[in-house]
Amino acid sequence: MERLFTIKETMDILQLSYTTVYGMCHNGQLPSCKVGGSIRIPQESLRNFILNNTTRGQQ
Repeated sequence: MERLFTIKETMDILQLSYTTVYGMCHNGQLPSCKVGGSIRIPQESLRNFILNNTTRGQQ
């Protein structure tokens, strides 16, 4: 089963604010789901977001 991250865990990984992460989930920029009313970010969604939105050392 795939790991699901909380907004707080995602904030720590991306070093972004709660408002920014929540907004990215809300507008679909960071695919997420609700589990018991709480937002969760699937590991694969977070991985894809990082790969697609960083330069990976390239400038």
